[in-house]
Amino acid sequence: MDAIRRIVLGLCGLAALPAVAETSVPTATTATYGNWTVGCSLLAQADGSGSRPFCEMTTRLNLKGQDGQMRPLLAWTIGTPPGAKVKRIAVQVPTNVALRDGVSLSLDKPSADATAAKPQDNIASLTYVTCTPQSCVADTDAGAELLDRLKAAKTANISFTLAQGAKRIVVPVSLDGFGDALAALQANVK
Repeated sequence: MDAIRRIVLGLCGLAALPAVAETSVPTATTATYGNWTVGCSLLAQADGSGSRPFCEMTTRLNLKGQDGQMRPLLAWTIGTPPGAKVKRIAVQVPTNVALRDGVSLSLDKPSADATAAKPQDNIASLTYVTCTPQSCVADTDAGAELLDRLKAAKTANISFTLAQGAKRIVVPVSLDGFGDALAALQANVK
C-alpha cells in the first residue's frame, strides 16, 4: 500500500510532500451537549515547548431581525484562557450598551405566583473588557460555587443595558446540557 502511495504521489509531482500518517491526531474537536458546544484545539506554547489543548464551552443565541435575517444576540463562553489559572465566564453582547452597567448573570427565584415576573437572584456581575464594531465582551471568574449553581439550574438570565434609552434587556438562556458540557470541559483540560 505504501509503495502504491509513493507511485501516485510521484506521478502527481507531490513526492516531496511528507506522507500523512493515517492515525493523525485531530488539531480541533467539537462535541455538543444539549444547547452547549465544547470545542478543543491545540495551541502552540509561547516558549516553543510544543502544544497544549485549549478547550471552552459555548452557547449562542440569535435574534430574527425585522428583515427576517438571523443575527447574533449573544454568546456565552466558559473556559480557561491561555496563561490563566482559573476558568472565566465571558459573554459577548451587541454594541451600543451602557458600559458602566456591565452584564449580570442571574437565576429565577422561586415565586408563589407563577404568572408574575420572577424575582432574580444575581449570581455574577461581569465587567466589560473590550468592544469592537460588532460586539462587546464582559467577563468574570467562574468559581466552583458559581458553576455548581449553574449546573443545578434549568435557565439562567443574562442582562445588559442598552445605551440608547437605558433599557435593560434580560435574555433567558437554557442550561440544557450545561452539566455534561462542563464535565467534558474539565475532562479535556487536566
